[in-house]
Amino acid sequence: MNDRHKLFAVMAITVMLGLACGGEQPATNQNTAGYLAASYDAIGVGRSSPPRTFIGQDLWEYINDGAELYHTYGFIEVATADYQKGETEMVVDLYRFDSAVNAFGLYSMLRPDEADLAKYGVEGYVSPSKIEFVKGDLLVRVIGFDASDETGLALINLADEVNKQLPGGTQLPMAFDLFPSDNVVRGSARYYAEAFLGQSFLVGVYCQDYLLDTNRVTLFLCEDVGGAKLLEWSGLAEEMGALGSAPDGLPFDVGKAFVVDNSFYGQIVVGLRAGRMVGMVGYLDEHQPFLLSWLETFE
Repeated sequence: MNDRHKLFAVMAITVMLGLACGGEQPATNQNTAGYLAASYDAIGVGRSSPPRTFIGQDLWEYINDGAELYHTYGFIEVATADYQKGETEMVVDLYRFDSAVNAFGLYSMLRPDEADLAKYGVEGYVSPSKIEFVKGDLLVRVIGFDASDETGLALINLADEVNKQLPGGTQLPMAFDLFPSDNVVRGSARYYAEAFLGQSFLVGVYCQDYLLDTNRVTLFLCEDVGGAKLLEWSGLAEEMGALGSAPDGLPFDVGKAFVVDNSFYGQIVVGLRAGRMVGMVGYLDEHQPFLLSWLETFE
């Protein structure tokens, strides 16, 4: 057994033991809590409590509300510890998920609109009393207890140190490489594990917003090799009297495209292309060249 396989085996045993025992779990260097350093000497911050770990369904004991969303995105465990710099108190939470895609997905669901973005890990944002970012399969939350300038600076310094010592990738999920790079609305990339546009069958959907003149639109894609999602969507739209024909000239698979008229989202153009369901939310006729150029990149 090589070192990598040994690490996976240890992690699996740790999770199984936690599920069997329940409740708060002791921290070890083999789980997420091992990344909660005892001190960050360069910035004069020390840990003021031992790490605590909550595994699986025990997340409800820690955050009370909203745990269901975390589990939708493959939550494994959270490790948390208190830190202090002088009189300034802070908390660091490390939420681990079953994949980097799901970690980013949960982050993208929690990120505020028009967030003050900062380059931590893959992406992060800063608020007066909190910094949140995603790196690899970890969602990191650094929290202060007030919105003072002193606390804000301490949070930034602590987030910098945590970011530097954590492993994990710093790139968006690879599916976003398939999206256009022009006209992107910064900080709009999202991954929906379920219920894109409020539809339960639209799972595993990647999307990103674009500004076309004064119009904000959303491009989206997901795997749909057999077309099952597309078929269910067209059936639902037909039942609601919202189904229309796709614009001519768009290179969707023949007979595998349509328009949905939605009172909230506007026109949605959707179809199959190269084994994926792809489309645009907020479509207008003047957006056709932009959509066409994107569809032509799929082979």
